Amino acid sequence: MQGPGLDELVRTKKFLFFGGKGGVGKTTMAAATAVWLSDHGYNTLVVATDPTVSLSSIFAQEVGETEITPIGTERNLCGLSINPRKALGMFQSRMNTMMDGFSTMFGSELLSTPCTEEIAAFDQFVSFMGDTEHDKVVFDTAPTGHTLRELSMPFDWSGYISNQIESRRELSEVLGFVYDEGMIDDLKQEKARYDAAVKALSDTDTSSFNLVLLPEKLPIDETERAVTDLGGFGIRVRALIVNEIIPQDAIRGNAFLERRRATQERYLNDIGTRFRDIPRAEVPLFDSDIYGLDALRKVGGVLYGR
Repeated sequence: MQGPGLDELVRTKKFLFFGGKGGVGKTTMAAATAVWLSDHGYNTLVVATDPTVSLSSIFAQEVGETEITPIGTERNLCGLSINPRKALGMFQSRMNTMMDGFSTMFGSELLSTPCTEEIAAFDQFVSFMGDTEHDKVVFDTAPTGHTLRELSMPFDWSGYISNQIESRRELSEVLGFVYDEGMIDDLKQEKARYDAAVKALSDTDTSSFNLVLLPEKLPIDETERAVTDLGGFGIRVRALIVNEIIPQDAIRGNAFLERRRATQERYLNDIGTRFRDIPRAEVPLFDSDIYGLDALRKVGGVLYGR
């Protein structure tokens, strides 16, 4: 690790986010971090917002999609995998209650925009940004592009809803519909929830957004774009985790591994140049799959110390 210790970073922040390109090991790093924190006495919740991954697989046990699930025999570790389709049902139910009577008049258009399912998942994610039950909340986020869309869409969606309501004021009056100003107030409160969530993401006192990458060209390029794009939301990347580095002592004269490691070295130097101001940690390529608490503890030991 270069710069401040990564263990200090996770000890001092309430919300820990792990993002990056698909397939670089975000879930592994998030799960390993959650286990490490739990082992060190923190009441920890790990939340997966990526619909393509499974906390159940990496923890080798069932992890709920609607209810928070205890993990292992640890008394202070639990998890939840947000399922966008199930989140959509809860989101629609809440919105229908909030806008009762309005959708009867205007149909279901307001809850059937192309990105509603993603907004619903983000809406559930937002609820955990107000968590008061856990010492630490670890987020395994969707691939970077998806995460950035989720950060921007709630505001586009909120604006869309407000515009729809405003544009139909006159129509509602013509049709004799009694317009409820409380609906706009409710929508303003929804917007405020999203504003607060993104503000919490950018609050370096409480949150840390970390990116995982491989020592390869495409992940490095995407990481560079992500650092810039996240900066546009006021979110500063606090640490990089470079995953799957071939250990030197595993090469043992193997020409193929020597070439691969030499290539990785070039990319590690590139990472050091491009992201010189961001602390980083390096995680070796392990000789077996990483799943289950014991394996995750090995990764946590590398990241944060034993």
